[in-house]
Amino acid sequence: MKTDKEYLTQLVLFELSGKIQEEEKEALHKMILEDQEAAALYARLQATLLPDVASNWGPDEVWEGIRRRKQQNIIRRSIKAAVMLLIAAAAGMFFMTGKKPDKSAPLAFNQSHIQLQLSGGEQVDLSNQQGQVKAGSVALNNHQQQLTFTNTSSRPQYATIKVPAGKDYTVHLPDGSSIQLNAETELHFPLAFNGSAREITVRGEAYMKIAAVASQPFLVHLPGATVQVLGTEFSVNTYDSSKVSVALVQGAVKMNATHDTALLKPGYAAVVIAGKELNTYKFDPDDVLAWRQGLHLFNNASVEEVATLIHRFYGITVKLDKVPDHRSAFTGSIDRNKPVVNFLEGLKFSRYAEYYFDADSTLHLSSWRK
Repeated sequence: MKTDKEYLTQLVLFELSGKIQEEEKEALHKMILEDQEAAALYARLQATLLPDVASNWGPDEVWEGIRRRKQQNIIRRSIKAAVMLLIAAAAGMFFMTGKKPDKSAPLAFNQSHIQLQLSGGEQVDLSNQQGQVKAGSVALNNHQQQLTFTNTSSRPQYATIKVPAGKDYTVHLPDGSSIQLNAETELHFPLAFNGSAREITVRGEAYMKIAAVASQPFLVHLPGATVQVLGTEFSVNTYDSSKVSVALVQGAVKMNATHDTALLKPGYAAVVIAGKELNTYKFDPDDVLAWRQGLHLFNNASVEEVATLIHRFYGITVKLDKVPDHRSAFTGSIDRNKPVVNFLEGLKFSRYAEYYFDADSTLHLSSWRK
């Protein structure tokens, strides 16, 4: 798929100016999720096409002028003018401050390892022990962030996988189901499904492709809720144990909460908030499932939410400094496939937040004072 760079840049200009239409926003984020080249270009544009710089260019006249003009050559000249303006503005910022972006900042922090704990007491470091690994009666194949296994014991055995911040991992179960685990996620599962039901427990965020076995319904235990399926694809999110959500991609699932039950159709999600009734709603897969491509889309996010995602995606220790009572919200994206500095420089240049790393590689983030 070839990226239409001019059209993508135009949509980013509209988004940064706050004048993007709903159908244009949907088209933009569809391009980002379906095309890696588009996602990379979007990340670069987010770090350079700044709302405050664009505002100096007269957005009310420029954005609407571009929107009215349909000819590609006119759009091309408009984009070129914007880029030239940004280059001049960036040069002005450099000469005024005498500072360059901190290129010496760490690029990634994946110091914690993915751990497998078996009920027999054996422990396996899945970040270090690659390929074929023997653990008691279990033969593991750990390859390219994915695990398959066989178990020769007839005794019921269980395993727990813990995925730390900055990592992700996929587990293939013996029934043909697969569980893609996001960072800071824990999965507890049996090494064989011998009972009347297949049951696992998840804390964190995971995407599941469940094999259909009519005689063995599949049960996913979450904090305060259980999801029952026969064969389907869906996502669960329990990062906040007081707000548990399930988003159904295909098939059918039943979500059982303490005092309520909901049967979901594809394209719908259910959320259980502690102390409140279960609610269902139509969800946007480009938003809810973006983490599977290493992306997270922020919508009016606080600096606390941004700090939480930086830690989760990169495994960085983040401390918040100087967070004023009145501050702006952030709308944009973070790409875990890119160095964290790319995202941080975008926050800094857009005057959303400032940052620095201390001697212990802890990231200090502070909301920009208005």
